Amino acid sequence: MAEVINSNDVLIQRIKTILKNKKNSTINIVNDKLTLSVFSELQFDMEKVKEINLVLRDSTYIPTGKEISREFEIGRIADNIFFNSYEIVEKNKLGHLSKARSMYNFIEKHVNVKRIKKKELLKSNFILIDEDYGVFGDSSLEIIRKTRKNGIVPMNFNIEITDSKQVKELKRSFELIWNNKGYTEDFKKQLLENLNFIYKEYDPEFLYFFTLYELFGDQLDSDIERFESDHIGFKDTEIWKSLFRFQKDAVVSAIRKIEKYNGCIIADSVGLGKTFEALAIIKYYELRQHRVLVLTPAKLYDNWDSFRNSYIDNRFARDRFAFDILCHSDLSRRFGRSRSGLDLSRINWGNYDLLVIDESHNFRNRNDNPERLSRYGRLINEIIKKGVRTKVLMLTATPVNNSLNDLKNQLSTITIDNDEAFKEDGISSIEGVLKKAQKVINDWIKEPNRNKKDLLDNLPSEFFKLLEMVTISRSRKHITMYYGNDEIGSFPEKLPPKTYKPEIDSKGELLKFYDTDEKLDMLTLAVYQPMKYIRPEYKQYYVEKFQTVRGDRVLFNHEEREYFVSVLHRFNLFKRLESSVYAFRETLQRLLQRIDRYIELFEKSSEDLEVEFEESDDDEELLLDYKYEINVNHLMKGIYLADLYHDKGKIEELLKSVDIVLQEQRDEKLKTLLNFLEEKITKTPYNPGNKKVLIFTAFADTAYYLYDTIAQEMKKHRIHTALVTGTGEPKTTLNISKEFNTILSYFSPNSKLGRKLPENEQIDILIATDCISEGQNLQDADCVVNYDIQWNPVILIQRFGRIDRIGSKNERIAMINFFPNLELNEYLQLEYRVKQKMLAVNLTATGEDDILNPDLNDFDFRKKQLERLQNEIVDIDELSDNISITDLNMNDYLYELSMYVRSHPEIKKVPRGIYSVVKGEKPGCIFCFRHLEDNTKPESNSSLYPYYLIYVTHDGEIYFGSGSSRETLMQFRKLSYGKNKPNTELIDLFNQQTKNATDMSFYSNLLNKAIDSIKGEEERKAETSIFDFGGYENEFAHTSADDFELVSFLVVM
Repeated sequence: MAEVINSNDVLIQRIKTILKNKKNSTINIVNDKLTLSVFSELQFDMEKVKEINLVLRDSTYIPTGKEISREFEIGRIADNIFFNSYEIVEKNKLGHLSKARSMYNFIEKHVNVKRIKKKELLKSNFILIDEDYGVFGDSSLEIIRKTRKNGIVPMNFNIEITDSKQVKELKRSFELIWNNKGYTEDFKKQLLENLNFIYKEYDPEFLYFFTLYELFGDQLDSDIERFESDHIGFKDTEIWKSLFRFQKDAVVSAIRKIEKYNGCIIADSVGLGKTFEALAIIKYYELRQHRVLVLTPAKLYDNWDSFRNSYIDNRFARDRFAFDILCHSDLSRRFGRSRSGLDLSRINWGNYDLLVIDESHNFRNRNDNPERLSRYGRLINEIIKKGVRTKVLMLTATPVNNSLNDLKNQLSTITIDNDEAFKEDGISSIEGVLKKAQKVINDWIKEPNRNKKDLLDNLPSEFFKLLEMVTISRSRKHITMYYGNDEIGSFPEKLPPKTYKPEIDSKGELLKFYDTDEKLDMLTLAVYQPMKYIRPEYKQYYVEKFQTVRGDRVLFNHEEREYFVSVLHRFNLFKRLESSVYAFRETLQRLLQRIDRYIELFEKSSEDLEVEFEESDDDEELLLDYKYEINVNHLMKGIYLADLYHDKGKIEELLKSVDIVLQEQRDEKLKTLLNFLEEKITKTPYNPGNKKVLIFTAFADTAYYLYDTIAQEMKKHRIHTALVTGTGEPKTTLNISKEFNTILSYFSPNSKLGRKLPENEQIDILIATDCISEGQNLQDADCVVNYDIQWNPVILIQRFGRIDRIGSKNERIAMINFFPNLELNEYLQLEYRVKQKMLAVNLTATGEDDILNPDLNDFDFRKKQLERLQNEIVDIDELSDNISITDLNMNDYLYELSMYVRSHPEIKKVPRGIYSVVKGEKPGCIFCFRHLEDNTKPESNSSLYPYYLIYVTHDGEIYFGSGSSRETLMQFRKLSYGKNKPNTELIDLFNQQTKNATDMSFYSNLLNKAIDSIKGEEERKAETSIFDFGGYENEFAHTSADDFELVSFLVVM
């Protein structure tokens, strides 16, 4: 008679009862599980059995052989054949190690194992004991974890069969399955291998990478080899073949992110080849017939344009790039033609499949005012939102500043302004995540002794996840550490910077810097401030006439604006004096001409005349262009003229000194530069035969001045000189086209053309403004000269990045700085005094954001960084305490992991709960847990959630708690990395202490203390956040050890 068994517990007890009274039985089993606890329960009774034949019905989650399935790569499935939810909880008692060992020994001796080839061939479980007992149904050989909700337990339906005829019929069915190779295949070896994975004594390094794989495995991209095999045509392109391994990794990762999340931000450090990576991504999409638009700053237009034309300096001409190019500024225009010849009035902005934005940080400012659509607004509304679904690739090396608003606005181009775009990926609100992260950053900034480690441990896990989803950011240190020098070569050695501090006048008599600056301070600069001289009775009229109003609010009045403009010009005079005596003279002369025009106008006119004033000036970088009219008779002409004559006299006095210095060739700074060039070229080159020098200046006037002199001097050595600025036609003494990119190609032919040129056909001295301080690879040169001080230290590093690039043929490179003949502190005090006048004005009077970076307003910041740059050359990432994307992601661990997984694919088959033993200074245990209850996710700032890393000492103290996950991970690496063999002495000691892992009570006690510490940390956070808006519910108040799964544990002895 058949009987229904509706409980796994009853089924297991029934089997035990039957086996207790039998000897030399044969058991035939078809099942989808055989968990450790069930085996442990049945082991004693099975010892008397003659033969056991096991067919595993659904084991697709246990890969066989060396090839790991794509499914398994994407994500680990927790419920494998040996573990279910009950086993996961039991694992915390640490008894699974000895159970797995016993199970291995038993199966090796007594059990034959096969598996069903395809799970659809057999859909039920059954157990046969000899020919007189059988159970047929859906119960797996597992103990079911009792659920806590309403006491409901899962139901199973199994039919118990004791009729001998029916049992024999089932046995025949089993034999058919067992003996038919179309149904089954041998699986004992693989099963034992997977059992061994559970209790195996792993080396510490393997355990470290296993833990990393658990934490970050879902973020690993498919490897390059698989990508190439899937995209045959792409791998044959010139751009793909030119990339280093680390660049190919970035391309594959970026394409994956673009396809999955609609966009990616590549934020690698200067000199790592972001442009080449972008070109490879562009080619990938062009091969898929996608239309591509590149948006670039105007100064980088030629750089991009060279890659899509049949130029001799286009290394990738065979790839036939066909992308369109527009400048950022084209987004502000509705009519006319772009530099690429496109009719701006006819462009179908919404028809691009891929948008590449170079220097994407320029789109950080958002203006949603419909009356004045900003470049950012047009980017979002007319390119991203309209027409086809546009994918976005952004390039930037700019660090994330202390405000995350820049990042938010760049992310909006990817998400099309959808705050819930990544909801399915666990990011319910992008804005919410960034606000939470911003609060942590703001609190961290207030700490007097802050360090980045504290910040990184407190940032929310969703923030790190968001960055990993859509950004790629690697430092030079990362690339050299994880990819090595064999494949990519090395960065050249940076020689200590050399700083010159020449006088302006070689005789030391005229234009002493401090004295000259004081004379400049005496200028009224009335020529820029006519509103200041309006008679009182007309004041209100002009205030209302020229004030800027938005809605009912006055943004600024014109007199404030004029004062601000005059301070800008005053600062410009200061910087011109520091740059070169020639640039100083040119600026003074232009100012004098302007003053003379106004004096002549006022002295000759006695009529009621409307005079047109203008703020614009032909000095670069002021970017002022505003005209307005004032009636001459409304001015206090006498006072105005007096101030104009006062300035005229002071300027003419300064010009006399300037002319003497120039006419008598007493420019000491220029002489010092010429002497340096002579020495470098003829006597002490940094690299044999390399005469190339890249000279930077902030001002075109200085650049032209240097070119005129240096070009003549270098002819004596048969060396060619060239000049490029952001304005005007390039110049060179070499008989070639005076086109911008041609000049750069003949200066750096190896990097630009990919080939050498005869020595007499090369340019060796290139003088430039900052129009080439970004986005150019000029690594043929081995020396950068900063002829004047940039007020932003980052620009000095960007300039140096033109030659400090991976793959350089130079062994050594150098930076030469020119500073005024003052102590740095004294110079910065002078500059600071001038700048304070700018800060004294309400900067909203400009109608724009603060033109000074907050860091650059910080006197101590600039002093510290410029002092550092006089002694060493640092990367941008190291220049300040600001937080960069590189700091915030886990790239170091990810790339380290990816390299290890390639050589150890078995890491993907190992179940959770493994261990290793290592020697350390702080005996104890490092546990890695995974929180199981997704419905009770805490409002935790754990940077690794749902994972926790806890370091517990042997005396039960928490050495590193859940709030120090990254510090614990660093300790884990420090203890394990490089130790790729088990320490047999320590393992013997561990086995002695635990009786071969049968008594794990000591470590189980430490495990419980670790979990208690997680709950305690969450409770502490709940208490400290009780007054936050919206409150804070402690979701962990009712959790227990059963809500955490043990991933791994490292025993430190």
